[in-house]
Amino acid sequence: FDPERLDALIEAALGGGGLVGMALPEITVDMDGVLCRPISWVNLVISRDLTRPPDLAGRKRSGSSSILMQLIDTDLVKLLRYAWRPPLAGVREGLAALAEVRTVILLSGRPESARDETERWLERHQVREYFSQVLLNDRGLPNASFKLLTVRERGSREHIDDDGRVAYFLARDAGQTVYLVSWVGNAGLTYPPSVHRVGSLREAAEAIRSSATEST
Repeated sequence: FDPERLDALIEAALGGGGLVGMALPEITVDMDGVLCRPISWVNLVISRDLTRPPDLAGRKRSGSSSILMQLIDTDLVKLLRYAWRPPLAGVREGLAALAEVRTVILLSGRPESARDETERWLERHQVREYFSQVLLNDRGLPNASFKLLTVRERGSREHIDDDGRVAYFLARDAGQTVYLVSWVGNAGLTYPPSVHRVGSLREAAEAIRSSATEST
């Protein structure tokens, strides 16, 4: 098998346009802990709860929001929570590599009300172009529940995340191959075989490309 010859044949078939326009398989990608990090470098929101199945029916927030939830949903707090998170090292290069082998969908547990801050962050760091869609949590569900429902509905088969609970249940209950970006908070747990720990988006892209080559 000659990978360079295969690339040349694909490029010729597409009129010299490389992989642009090919119907690439879809991969969903989380944002916090994957594209960006907390200012403190301490990722405290990673869940290690693998015993409680995701609640796919109930809503996390009812119509009568608490005072705390109303405060969290203000523009000022959303700006402070999301706007100034630094990008992880090499994130733009990693997304570029990923977009060569997959159609990339941003799938974040952030609430839909944080769309403006999210879109501005993506534009400011020059990575919006790599995402064909940006999907935020418009159902008021917990993080793992929202992502599990969404990937089932879309029929996608691969996901990148930093959360141990999300990785576990997407692999177990949705048959996903999950690339789990390594943080201290998601280490030392027993995951299904289809969960693969990676150091970065680029490493995930390289694993996908390598897997495709081996299956050819």
